[in-house]
Amino acid sequence: MGDDRSSSTGKGEAERRPTLWQRRALKSLTKHARKHPGEPLTQDDWESYWQFGTQPTSRAVKRVLRALPSTPRCGYCGAPFAGLGGRIVKPLGYRPSRKNPNLCAACVELAPPGGTTTDVGVLFADLRGFTSRSEGLTPAEATALLRRFYGHAEKVFFPEALIDKLIGDEVMALYLPALVVPGSTSAGEVTHRTIAALMLDHAKELLQRVGYGSHHAPEVEVGIGLDFGEAFIGNIGNESVHDFTAIGDVVNTASRLQAQASGGEVVVSARLAAYLDDLPGDLEQLELKGKQDAVPAYRVRWFASTT
Repeated sequence: MGDDRSSSTGKGEAERRPTLWQRRALKSLTKHARKHPGEPLTQDDWESYWQFGTQPTSRAVKRVLRALPSTPRCGYCGAPFAGLGGRIVKPLGYRPSRKNPNLCAACVELAPPGGTTTDVGVLFADLRGFTSRSEGLTPAEATALLRRFYGHAEKVFFPEALIDKLIGDEVMALYLPALVVPGSTSAGEVTHRTIAALMLDHAKELLQRVGYGSHHAPEVEVGIGLDFGEAFIGNIGNESVHDFTAIGDVVNTASRLQAQASGGEVVVSARLAAYLDDLPGDLEQLELKGKQDAVPAYRVRWFASTT
């Protein structure tokens, strides 16, 4: 038993050590952040981190990673975690991170310490009635259904959004200014409008991919919530218990809005809709769990009801 534990510990330590590929990436990021070789990144370097991910070389690497099979993938770079593709890239450090299993270690461990506060778009998409439906499916069938849903989400959201969460039958995507508008140094009016329009387009495309608007019933019922506001993005927690994610009222509100959406619907917060050229649907005052006051939002339905 002692030998087994020693072997397991040694393997874990080896996996936590940066690979040659990760060390080279860190060197390039350090240079991009205008640091001296070997100088550590600080919390002030988050803008450089996001911008580094939009450089031509970084984009080329992401295209290659996303071309490899299969779902699930890193929510930032698209590196596969399963199948042949996962086995190919794992030695390079593209394995699920200990801080967030929906992101790879290569992306998370490269990030500066702490985090950054920024305006961000948040999208939540949830499968309606999945629990009851899965009762009539085998575990393999239920898993295959979820993987198809995740696959649709990945095809729609990449490369502009960061998929921060795959929570059972729910997907959470983040829209950061530096990712949506490469080269942007601030979240100004134009960037906000670009993010808002993109999020609404992505919501519609995801619904279409699962079958809404087609001649047959959708393969799954999906409800979506959208919001836009300030969030803290980075490493949350202490050294022993931590997560790489986003927190803030905008995240909670997007999740609550999603809970208000029926299958085939998108519920858009008024603060996101303010950046759209055309207001989607009719304004409603929604009573959301955990909110003292009603939240103004628009209920959008492009497709005829299937229920």
